[in-house]
Amino acid sequence: MSTMRAVQVVGYHRDLRMAEVPVPEPAEPFDVVVKIGGAGVCRTDLHILEGQWAEKSGVALPYTIGHENAGWVHAVGPAVTGVAEGDKVIVHPLVTCGLCRAG
Repeated sequence: MSTMRAVQVVGYHRDLRMAEVPVPEPAEPFDVVVKIGGAGVCRTDLHILEGQWAEKSGVALPYTIGHENAGWVHAVGPAVTGVAEGDKVIVHPLVTCGLCRAG
């Protein structure tokens, strides 16, 4: 099993931790795994770190921060047709089909 580094919230109001985590692989037909080239930390990440959304968000710790990011497609599930391995992509936390206007 190969691993990668991830910055994680390990406890509210505690320092972040660099952790070795398993490299994800597509588990479902429409999954896309992105190798991250850069990630931003936004106010949502800080709310999580500060525990402000602990009950509302249902985030389980440890939690990997940096959900606004960009990189390259690393792997795709068998039903994925819109991107291929090696494509440059941005990732947004709002899940949509990518074809219609997100509401």
